[in-house]
Amino acid sequence: MKVLRIVSLGYIAGGAENGIVKLHPYLLDRGHSVKILASNLGADKKHFNDYTFKSINSTNPLKLLFFLFNPSSFFALRKILKEYQPDIVHLHTMNQITPSVLFLLKKHPTVMTLHGPETFLRNLLLWFLLPAHFKQHFYDQKDLNLAGKFTYFYFNSIQKVLYNIGLKNVDIFIAPSKSMQNLAEADVSPIVHVPNFIELRTFHALKNNYNVLFVGRLEQMKGIELLIQALPSIIPLFPQTTLTIIGDGSSKTDLLDLTTRLQLEQYVHFTGWVENKDLDSYYEKASIVVMPSIVAESFGGVILEAMSVGRPVIATKVGGIPEIIDDGVDGYLVEPKNSEQIAEKIIQLFSDEELLIVLGRNARKKAEGFSIEKYAESMEKIYGTVIDTYKTIRRPQSILQEECEVS
Repeated sequence: MKVLRIVSLGYIAGGAENGIVKLHPYLLDRGHSVKILASNLGADKKHFNDYTFKSINSTNPLKLLFFLFNPSSFFALRKILKEYQPDIVHLHTMNQITPSVLFLLKKHPTVMTLHGPETFLRNLLLWFLLPAHFKQHFYDQKDLNLAGKFTYFYFNSIQKVLYNIGLKNVDIFIAPSKSMQNLAEADVSPIVHVPNFIELRTFHALKNNYNVLFVGRLEQMKGIELLIQALPSIIPLFPQTTLTIIGDGSSKTDLLDLTTRLQLEQYVHFTGWVENKDLDSYYEKASIVVMPSIVAESFGGVILEAMSVGRPVIATKVGGIPEIIDDGVDGYLVEPKNSEQIAEKIIQLFSDEELLIVLGRNARKKAEGFSIEKYAESMEKIYGTVIDTYKTIRRPQSILQEECEVS
């Protein structure tokens, strides 16, 4: 079959893009033709897309209007649908794509994966706003400033009208976690749960190097400052402790400033972005991987990556994360926004190397259950089921959802 995958960013910025890139060769090997449409954002990055549309200019005072209709994405998709004639369209992260493209898909089998916050998901809209939209307390609706209130109103009232109409052209929604499925079902349906996959990395025997690792975007929602704030409680007990932070993002300057204020420069190392092929060496050197997110993570691909190498993960009880980690068995779960609990769990593992090794082995076993081959089969089943509905009498949503469910 001919598959067109559409995503806002054409470079690997997070789990959504990473998943698209990793699944690509598996779909090709199974005999499918796959093309990718993405924006030109990140001109200095290595892009993986076949087709490109212009991103929304963030400095344009009329940019909010372009979040209703991005002419570049609209006309690019219209041309691709005519020339490539895909059997199935698979939508991802809608920010740069905008709701207008949905009106082109009425006669095309279409699925959408909900990777995280989208402006049409009311339960997650706050997580889509920027820290600059809040007076002091991030992601608290009562603490929105004037710009935040206007932006929230715009997305929740004006843009939402277009989405409510356009999303009717999406045949099935895919949620990587039960948590995301529950959060999204108030706004979209039908939804099926398909857990994300992991391309198993080489297992490395764990030695306690007292190295803590974070991998991900450096954004406020990731809670990285809480991990840095945990270090002053750990270092007096384990002065050989180091923290490696891999990634880049809008919070990097603030995190560097925090590191300096706490006089932790010799303990905290910022690497910037690291190519996927080079991550293995960082995971191998790590004793523990920490994911201190303060908002709902749809799934948390970094957790599975760490587990596949045999590293226990300390992560917060948000979103789909508790669906992956068995607390005290293959990692630890802590409360969000709680640096004391993060420090406590790191100290516990640093103090007991045998426990560290056992949790690491259990983590590897857990990761082996999320194979990319199984995920590719699930996508094929969903694609085929949706395509079939256009060849026969259209089934009710409840029946289509049941037919797309995967075990």
